[in-house]
Amino acid sequence: MTKAPLITLIQAQERQERGALLLDVRSPEEYQEWHPAGSVSLPVERLADEIGRLGGRNQALLLFCSTGGRSQMAAQVLRRLGYHNLYIVRK
Repeated sequence: MTKAPLITLIQAQERQERGALLLDVRSPEEYQEWHPAGSVSLPVERLADEIGRLGGRNQALLLFCSTGGRSQMAAQVLRRLGYHNLYIVRK
C-alpha cells in the first residue's frame, strides 16, 4: 500500500483554505499542549468510531502527529474506510 504524500504546515494551511480538513491524530493531552491552527483533534485510536465527523469520502484530509507514525496509521484506517484524498503534514 502506498503511503500518503507528505506536505508542510504551510501547504496544509493553503489546502485548508480550499476546504481540506486538518486532523490532529495525537492524544488529547498533546493537542492541548500545542496544535496547528484550525486543526480538529481526533486521536487515531478513535478514528473509526468517529468517522461521521469527517464528511464525505472525497474530503481532503490532512493528518498531523509528532513524527508521522500515527498519521500513517490513521491513513491506513481511513483507506480501509474508503477515504483516499489523504496527506501527511510534517512540522
